[in-house]
Amino acid sequence: MIYKIIQPSLHLQDFVKDYLLLHYAFDKNEPTPIKPFPANTQHCLVFYLRGSVNAFDPKTGLSRLYPQTSINGSQISRFDFHLSPHYLMFSVNFQPSALSKFLRLPLTEFIDERIDAEAILNPEIHKLHDQLVNAKSYDSIVAMVEQYLWNRIQKLKSDFHPIEKVAKIISENPNSFSAEKMASFACLSISQFERKFMQQMGITPKFYARINRFYQAYQIKDKNPKADWLSIALETGYHDYQHLVKDFKQFSDTSPHSLLEAQANSPERILGIA
Repeated sequence: MIYKIIQPSLHLQDFVKDYLLLHYAFDKNEPTPIKPFPANTQHCLVFYLRGSVNAFDPKTGLSRLYPQTSINGSQISRFDFHLSPHYLMFSVNFQPSALSKFLRLPLTEFIDERIDAEAILNPEIHKLHDQLVNAKSYDSIVAMVEQYLWNRIQKLKSDFHPIEKVAKIISENPNSFSAEKMASFACLSISQFERKFMQQMGITPKFYARINRFYQAYQIKDKNPKADWLSIALETGYHDYQHLVKDFKQFSDTSPHSLLEAQANSPERILGIA
């Protein structure tokens, strides 16, 4: 069993933030714990190599089975993942705005979606999935994915988009977001900045900052259980605790305490591998 965040090779770091490898096995006669997934702005290419994900939307009451190889845009809602007892996945987590360049597509249609990668990345991605399923080791999974990524990246136009830099600044410091300041960094008018940001990130810069602020508060508490919520709220730029609760309700469909409680019962936490 393994839950591991892996750094990409140096030549891929402009595109790839990191990789996530998760592999576990539960007793198939027992129900697998549910994995809560609150809103987040991470864009990914995910390979499901053993088992599957059936995602339940608490707001609509609907479920859907994700494709074997999925492209994930910005997630603005909570989903509960019902996973197979034997589960192996490998996720390529892109740098802010890099997925749009990698796909050569705007991301406005990718919000809350898991798009079948084969519909966009041609049959080559299906061949790669088959190779990963039959890989002899975790290291070989990483090596094969990196070779695929590098082969595609080398064919891309290597131009610089200021939105890349701005999106990273917002994701790291969401509580200091200012549309005027970010547009100035990008050397664009506010309307140009917002339009280009939407194309490359799928959502408006203000909404992007809100989700990242919420997720930052959630992560601080997750890593520091003894920290009190009011201090976390003020640290991450909320006016008060109730302001934070409002965002938790929108982006996780529950209270701060309940989200942390649900996360504590996710598969990797129960197994003690995360």
